[in-house]
Amino acid sequence: MDTPAQRLKWARETNSSYSTASDAARAYGWTVPTYLGHENGDRNPSREAAKRYAVAYKVPWDWLLEGGPVPNSKAGKARRIAAIPTKGEVAAGQWLDLDVAIDANDFDQYPIAVDPRYPAEAQYGLIVRGTSINRVANPGDVLHCLDTGIAPIDPDDDDLVIVERRRAQQGQREVTAKRIRRRGSIVFLMPDSTDKKWKPLELDTLNSSDEEEIAVIALVLAIYKPLRNKR
Repeated sequence: MDTPAQRLKWARETNSSYSTASDAARAYGWTVPTYLGHENGDRNPSREAAKRYAVAYKVPWDWLLEGGPVPNSKAGKARRIAAIPTKGEVAAGQWLDLDVAIDANDFDQYPIAVDPRYPAEAQYGLIVRGTSINRVANPGDVLHCLDTGIAPIDPDDDDLVIVERRRAQQGQREVTAKRIRRRGSIVFLMPDSTDKKWKPLELDTLNSSDEEEIAVIALVLAIYKPLRNKR
């Protein structure tokens, strides 16, 4: 399977009940001529189209575009069940020096499988510390994160996201998790917590501050709750 069209056709025939491309397109609500063009090889699907097809056919979207081990093969299964690295913490109110290197070996690792819909290299875990999202995650839980710089994805309202704040003059950074809400050009980053000490942040997409940089750096895909924590 050397082309996106061949891989797309294989995915439909292998992982769906639709015998024709037209039937699949109509069933999933895709534009029929566009999908036919993708499966016939008249044009390659965009990244966003590949992600839609990947969800429907339960294959990695980047495999549809770029190839690699066939998802149902031994190599493909190994890729699908590979564990993501846990490489840091989310801790509201904890400011760290920017020049301090973070080593994944300093953190416990967990058997959290790669989500096959997204590039494996964009996925990692962050351990929750403190109470800033205690409505959904407790200290010791692990957030399964998708780096939005590597896998461009626009979070929807009310998604849980990873937020980085940087104080350039002090050379410090804070990493925490918030609920995202938009009002025009203003993005509100809300603590999902019963603890009243945590306050919302405002991210103005049209105006920036020289004193502090605020950025959404990842989308939280899932929350892993170990039954037993080592710390």
